[in-house]
Amino acid sequence: MRSLRLAAVALAVSAGAATARAAECPGPAECCADKPVDEIPKPAEVAMGVVLVGLYNVSEKSGTWDADYYLYEAWEPQEGFVPQTEITNEVARLSEQFGGLDLRDGRCIRARRFRSTLATPLNLRMFPFDRQTLTLGVSESWLFASMLRYGDQPFLQGVDDSVYGQLSQWEVGHDMRYTRKSRVFKWEQGVWGDAVPIYEYATFSIPIRRHTTFHLTKFFLPLFIIVLVAMTVFWVDPEDLASQVGIGVTCLLAAIAFQLAQASTLPEVAYLTLADLVFALSYLAIALALVESLYSNGQARRGRRERAVRIDQICRFAFPLGLLVLTAASVVASMRMTGG
Repeated sequence: MRSLRLAAVALAVSAGAATARAAECPGPAECCADKPVDEIPKPAEVAMGVVLVGLYNVSEKSGTWDADYYLYEAWEPQEGFVPQTEITNEVARLSEQFGGLDLRDGRCIRARRFRSTLATPLNLRMFPFDRQTLTLGVSESWLFASMLRYGDQPFLQGVDDSVYGQLSQWEVGHDMRYTRKSRVFKWEQGVWGDAVPIYEYATFSIPIRRHTTFHLTKFFLPLFIIVLVAMTVFWVDPEDLASQVGIGVTCLLAAIAFQLAQASTLPEVAYLTLADLVFALSYLAIALALVESLYSNGQARRGRRERAVRIDQICRFAFPLGLLVLTAASVVASMRMTGG
């Protein structure tokens, strides 16, 4: 971690400790170093690789997911140099099972297996029809980008076949993507004098798509039925206000109770998701149906029964059509906000 670099300014490394670290190196001497150095004979290029073998516990509320993966680093050996790679979006290290270091075809190759909890911001505006991209980010924590850069192509990347069946709620995409860039770590500006603290960053991305069958059957279908029942007030005699109000109020309370029951499955975010918009539109449709019932009853009591019946007949088609248009507009708005 970069905090280790700051601590190293104040702490001297004894020769005995350096010897102990060197003895612990699991690979050939060419690929090992006593301690991190600030400069190396020539700029190094490190090829990073990730193979995902486990994907668990995607959490919308915390924006985290658990990954079981192999992390690879490949570089040409030079004196005093070993990559000091950190997982930039790691929240917790759950386990580190093993590590190996070997010299193959003139390159040092280090392979380690980790299980980590990783943080990835999720855009849930299209929930429950959303697609997400889970990321695993790495960075060089010691050398600046002038001394070390990541390769334009990954050393190795992929998703093991077993991963595709591990998430019941999500469908995991097959195309893992790799990107790299350099950027300033602004918190260290001025710490190293005139040196600008630019570090290398590499990111491996995995697309996932939420399965919609559960939400269609357990979420939208019951709510759709509640709204349809509420719209039966347009078929009730306009003079029978008690029946109309009874239907409308019952459906409104049912919709509210249904949302409260579904609260545990809805994400807690600062913006409205598509599911929130659908609930809001359902409340609006039921409330307007109640208002229309009061209005048509008032017209009937004033001797304008034919007008009241005519209004009910228009609303039988206008309400469902209007609800569909508003729902479609909500979907479009949510897609625009997610960049879809």
